[in-house]
Amino acid sequence: MKDTKRSVTLTLTADDYVAANKLFILKHATSRGTLIWWLLFVALLFLGSIFVPALSPRNAPFGVLFCVGGAIVIVLPFFQYFFGASIFARKAYAAQKTLQHPMTVEWSEEGLRSTAQQGDWNIPWDDYLKWAEDDKVLLLYQGPRVFNMIPRR
Repeated sequence: MKDTKRSVTLTLTADDYVAANKLFILKHATSRGTLIWWLLFVALLFLGSIFVPALSPRNAPFGVLFCVGGAIVIVLPFFQYFFGASIFARKAYAAQKTLQHPMTVEWSEEGLRSTAQQGDWNIPWDDYLKWAEDDKVLLLYQGPRVFNMIPRR
């Protein structure tokens, strides 16, 4: 019988955690439900500026505040991806010491096993909800907002 277990020992870096959070944000922001709600909100902002005279850019102060608020809503996802992910992920990485210890990740036909000085856990493949990957990291989702990350370096 052929041994199908594979493993790697690694220590996650702040860059790994930033890459994982950026991929999470990208996948969440481009999911069907999020896109529908975001586009609906932008459409309502646009229609409100056309059909509600008090929200017209020419009518101060409501018009100006409405335009600034609309611009923030449109720009916020881009800011979150390009700047916020890096800032907040690096801060979280520095605070969470469990991310900074070496660990061994082992995968087989049964599932994923991770071992570190704090303990170990086994997760069968069927317990994962979904997965996402890019050229920097692989995310294995245990829930909609909980994932295991494996850097691709």
